[in-house]
Formats: sequence, structure tokens, C-alpha cells
Amino acid sequence: MQSVRSFFEKRAKAESNPVNAVMLQKEGSQIAIERDAYERSMLVPPVPAGSKVIELGCGAGRLACHYADLGAAYLGIDFSENLIAIATNEFKDREAVKFQVGEIPRVNPETFLIQPPFDLVVITGLLIYLNDDGVEDTFRLIESISSKKAKIYLRESISVLDHRLTLNEFFSEELNERYSAVYRTVGEIKEFMEDSLVRNGFELRAEGTAFPKELQIRKETNQHFFLLER
Repeated sequence: MQSVRSFFEKRAKAESNPVNAVMLQKEGSQIAIERDAYERSMLVPPVPAGSKVIELGCGAGRLACHYADLGAAYLGIDFSENLIAIATNEFKDREAVKFQVGEIPRVNPETFLIQPPFDLVVITGLLIYLNDDGVEDTFRLIESISSKKAKIYLRESISVLDHRLTLNEFFSEELNERYSAVYRTVGEIKEFMEDSLVRNGFELRAEGTAFPKELQIRKETNQHFFLLER
């Protein structure tokens, strides 16, 4: 996990656009920016004013303004101090928006700047950096901080092969960096959901390919979204 943290700390400093930094696109790329706009307009669920939203692995808080504009209280948590610093500075004038440093799933909800329960939990691009135990613990954490009628929006890079794809210190020519990640299959992610979230009252209401074909650029991986409700 330390190598992953170092990877994002470096990207937060090197990339002028924090969206590219966290959505793993090279400097000057428009794909991450277009994905961000598409996700905010077409995928992330709305919430009523007065709701509480938490984003686990929030990066530089690209979704914070979206939910603050809806009248929600938003809490973003990320293990990168550099990304949290960018987010905190960007939203310093928004009282309903809070950020704090924390490593998912090893966080204590009692220390959250906005206290549970939350009406919406958002995770985008986090699970690929966790081992299987970490994924299980993350879903248990989500269940424990969710309200009785909560929603979960999850968007992850998945393997389109018939098995998971594991990268260990893989060198990306596009990013000019080495990084490690686990791209699980859709079936694997659903199994993790069954073992914790579904057993505790959540139902999978929608899922599918997250972005249109022109915004899907990998051969062996793809972006997939899941929407659960309790």
C-alpha cells in the first residue's frame, strides 16, 4: 500500500489537472475530463438536500462540488496527503464540504469530520489497489456507516478476461510510471457484495459498462459501475 500511496503523492504534484492524476491519464489528456463530466451527469445518483454523502478514496474531491450544489453535506477521505491538500484548498469556502486523510479500510468512523450514518457512499477506482481482505473490510465498513435507506455508487476498473488481471510494479509508458493494481472480474466483485452488503439489506439495482465506447480505451480492462440500495 505504501507504493500505491507514493504513486499518487507523486502524481498529485506532477499533474496540473488533478482529474488526470487520479483517473490515471497522462498530462494533457481529455479522456479523464470527459469521463468525469459523463459520470457526474449520467451515473452518480442524486440525493435530496440535507443528505450526507461520503466518498472513500476521493482523490482531489472532483465530486464534492456536485453534491454540495445539491445541498448535501459531503465528506471525502483519501490516503494521499497531497490530494487532500489540493481538495481542501479548492473547497475552503464550502462549509458543507469536508476532507480528511485516511487509509481505507483502516479508518475509525468516530474520527470522521461528518459523522455517520451516510445516505450515499461513493467509491470510484479504489478496489483495484486493495487486496481481497481489504475489499472485504471496505464493504463491511460501508455497511456499518450507511443509513437504513442508503445508496452505494461503485465504479471500478474490471478485467474483461475470464480471470482477474494482476499487475505488480508494471511500467506504463503512457504514465511513465510503475504501478500495481488488481483488476477483478465483475463476478468476483459481486461475490464480495453478496458476502457483506447483500446480506445486510442492500440490493443491486443497476450495473453496466460505465462509459460509452469512445471513452473506453483499454483492451483487457473496462470501467464498470454498480448501484446498490438498501
